[in-house]
Amino acid sequence: MSKLKTIQEKVEGSIESGINTFEQYYGSVAGKTFDVVESIEEKAKSITAKDIREKHNEKATNAFDGVRSLNTSASEFINKLLAKLEKDVENVVEEVNEAVDEVKEAVEDVADEVKEAVEEVKEAVAEATEAPVKKTRRSRKKTEEA
Repeated sequence: MSKLKTIQEKVEGSIESGINTFEQYYGSVAGKTFDVVESIEEKAKSITAKDIREKHNEKATNAFDGVRSLNTSASEFINKLLAKLEKDVENVVEEVNEAVDEVKEAVEDVADEVKEAVEEVKEAVAEATEAPVKKTRRSRKKTEEA
């Protein structure tokens, strides 16, 4: 369970980092756009709204491409984590199956030993019932009195 928590924390950290990076990048791009507008304010007569829009769109496209790249990186990271987790799960399943096989063998061994013990007890009972019964003093006395 701690591995899942670690994975969750890494994913959350990566996403948070991506959001912060995007926020900084977008703020920088937006700030530069307005810096450009302010720096050319005097030249505004020669620059059209279309030029400003194109510059803004170019910077916005760069920002969105950055976010897409971040998404791709996060996706690759998550895929690697999931592959590792899947491998860990497969290893655990294999170990459990091996342990089950060992327990099964141990149970079969104990069952064989119990069967042998039962057979020995049966043989002992059979021998005991076939052996002549020794008379004790009391049983001889009763037989003599009769």
